[in-house]
Amino acid sequence: MDFRFAGKIKAQPEDFVVEEVWGDFHCTIDRPSGQLLPDDELVYLHATLIKRNWDTVKALCYIAKKLGVSLKRFGFAGMKDKRAVTAQRISIWHIRAEELARLRLPDMFLKDFTYSDDRINLGDAEGNKFTITISGIPLSKEKIDASLDAFREYIGSNRILNYFGSQRLGGNCDNAKVGLAIVNGRLDEAVNILLGKVRTYIDQGRIDDIPDIFWIEKRILKHLQAEPCDYAGALRKIPKKVLRIFPHAVQSEIFNAKLRQAVLAGDVPESIEVEGFEIEKLPELRTFAIKRNSYLDLTNFDILGSDEGTARICFTLGKGAYATTLLSNLLCVDSSQ
Repeated sequence: MDFRFAGKIKAQPEDFVVEEVWGDFHCTIDRPSGQLLPDDELVYLHATLIKRNWDTVKALCYIAKKLGVSLKRFGFAGMKDKRAVTAQRISIWHIRAEELARLRLPDMFLKDFTYSDDRINLGDAEGNKFTITISGIPLSKEKIDASLDAFREYIGSNRILNYFGSQRLGGNCDNAKVGLAIVNGRLDEAVNILLGKVRTYIDQGRIDDIPDIFWIEKRILKHLQAEPCDYAGALRKIPKKVLRIFPHAVQSEIFNAKLRQAVLAGDVPESIEVEGFEIEKLPELRTFAIKRNSYLDLTNFDILGSDEGTARICFTLGKGAYATTLLSNLLCVDSSQ
């Protein structure tokens, strides 16, 4: 049967729960009933960060400001969705657990403090567990259940292609467009693309009215007000952890294109390599070759329940895989926004 149906994810942040997986240890979004703070002299403090409706880097920028330290002290294994409730491990260099535990953070909290000699770096976690609520399904409960059962059977006997999702490429592939402009040395073009969402404010001379959600754009504009043609300097006002997303999005688009070509040729390899590249005008953003599996590492798919118009599912994906990539095989419209 055709199991695909229309529906929406992320209607509310609670509809999209992401919990990082580290071997036998799973981060959870649950609040602790009480926790003992460790006493040690190791270099890095590790903690689980739970956040609601925050992107990872902005959340860490906020915590860094509260602590009065640089963002460079922080490490994390992967970016987590903004419009979601997420749990992930972070590391902070030379911070005591007592300092972190005292913070009062909006729509965030920290738990599971430990000390370590090791910094947490991108790619260190094994994967993520997703718990997804799909809403606005124009079907009865019985038809939803039948579709989900058929989808479970389908993914049990078919491998799912591991395309990079819109979180990496950006809406309308804007991240990749910015990245390509940076790689080709057209920094003014990259800045103009980034400022596209606040262009109305700029044209109307209302820069001070730009909402804080556009914090990256505001950093760029503040620099350009002081140095109007310094596009490299403006881009460097973006935290490097965010700025690296743009050239990496170019590699992601190349990977997706290679995977599509392999599918059309009927010969999909187990993995696909994409070369890295130098970036002359922003050399600190150079990228290295990547090798990515062609198929999703998908485990523990389960149907948690359904009702008229809604369904809840959960599953675990390996590192670097996107829940929206799997869901695009179930939902017949782009429902990620």
